Amino acid sequence: MNLNEYPTAIAKLQAQLTSFDLAVEQTQAMLKQIESEIDTRVAFDATLKNDAQRKAKRSELLDEHPNYWEQQEILGQTKAKREAVFIELCLRRNEFSVLKLEKREAIARLELQANS
Repeated sequence: MNLNEYPTAIAKLQAQLTSFDLAVEQTQAMLKQIESEIDTRVAFDATLKNDAQRKAKRSELLDEHPNYWEQQEILGQTKAKREAVFIELCLRRNEFSVLKLEKREAIARLELQANS
């Protein structure tokens, strides 16, 4: 990749990272909503007599919820993809920095040769 191509590549990776961050936030919000609905059901269930029963019922309802585990899986996959993009972004930034340093070094050598 040429030096002048790095800013665009870095910007694209940053945009992807932002997109994954948004997807993670949306999935986490969905999970919290599901948990909140279940917590409300458990809190108002008069048949549950103590905390142990409430915790067990909460776990049971989460296990039975059709979207909960699907959303958990989506969250895990999205976080993994986000991490891969983040790693690539760091790599591109570092490569860009190295190329800039190499260009500066080459310019400094030329200036030294010109002054000699």
